[in-house]
Amino acid sequence: MSLVSLVECSSYEKEAIRGAIEDSLSLIRFSPADFKGSRVAVKPNLLTVADDDSGVITHPEFFRAAVKIVKDNGGTPVLVESPAVHSLDRVVRKTGYGEVLEQEGILTADPSDVETLHFDGARRYPHIDIARAYFDADLILCLPKFKTHGITGITGAVKLLFGAMAGMEKSKMHLRLPRHSDFADFLLDLYGAMNFGFVPPKPLVHVMDAVCALEGEGPGRGGRPRQLNTVLAGTDGIAVDYAATQVAGMDFRNIPTIVNGFDRGWGAKSAKDIDLVGEPPENLQVADFVPATGDSLFSNAFRWPLNTRTFKNLCVERPVPSADLCTGCLECIKICPAGAIRPPQRKKAVPAYDYGACIRCYCCVEICPEGALEKKPGRLQWMFDRMGR
Repeated sequence: MSLVSLVECSSYEKEAIRGAIEDSLSLIRFSPADFKGSRVAVKPNLLTVADDDSGVITHPEFFRAAVKIVKDNGGTPVLVESPAVHSLDRVVRKTGYGEVLEQEGILTADPSDVETLHFDGARRYPHIDIARAYFDADLILCLPKFKTHGITGITGAVKLLFGAMAGMEKSKMHLRLPRHSDFADFLLDLYGAMNFGFVPPKPLVHVMDAVCALEGEGPGRGGRPRQLNTVLAGTDGIAVDYAATQVAGMDFRNIPTIVNGFDRGWGAKSAKDIDLVGEPPENLQVADFVPATGDSLFSNAFRWPLNTRTFKNLCVERPVPSADLCTGCLECIKICPAGAIRPPQRKKAVPAYDYGACIRCYCCVEICPEGALEKKPGRLQWMFDRMGR
């Protein structure tokens, strides 16, 4: 059985959040004494520059509580993260992480220094470049944020490890894997590699920040913060993600990293193999959590010839910038793996999109610091959405 703990916590007040994390670890029978003498790679979700309370990033006080637990038990925590576009230094400076790192004396690894992780159990990608700091660590402490995601349904424990890759390399994976199912399989290859690719294997512990989650059009500023008042923990990331969907009242069968993850057989093979301890999920569950709209057509892309430009433009949502919200920062251009975005063509205009070249990875929507990009449906999308139900 995969053990997952659920602990109620309604604020990021220092003592409350530390107590919730400690209780979560105790419930899964993980002793903080195991941190003693260990170099611990601590991996939060630092997608981009965002307000601490936006629901977009793992809250800095959640991170502080976790690293203090490591330090107080004789371990050495190291922040290991690679934001999507901005440098780690900038994201740290523009969020509450800067203060936490300074006050707690936390080391920061260089995310651009990478090494290849090999995993023979992968289905498609047995060799993946990740931050070298993971190789140097004795234990990996993952601090995912529970958020909705337009491609994978949710961002949680499995999706968090995508940040082990260097910044723009992640965008290239979207170019190589435009289908949702293929991208989910890559994430599971990476998840498997992080769990079983190191020699010897390194323990992974997942402690999820679902105190304030993100609903709607996540995982970036397009979503809305939503209180779930929950801290979850486990050593099986797929099981942790499943438990989080139960708190959010989501159907896990719509989350490919969970469904396909069960099929991989690395931990729980079904929901029946998961032992939820602590607060019963029905006591924490919210009734009206809003998922990402997603795209039933694109999620089942193997049924249609989406590799044709005309079909894609007519039937798949496209990212459209808002002239009222766009500030011209051009971060969308930097992250676009297909080179489909050009600078504004006239004064005060928004960036210009080549929708024929656009692969619909929605990295620009995800990273826009102003939430100025909206996914608008193609003119015939309604017809194929109905067919795909």
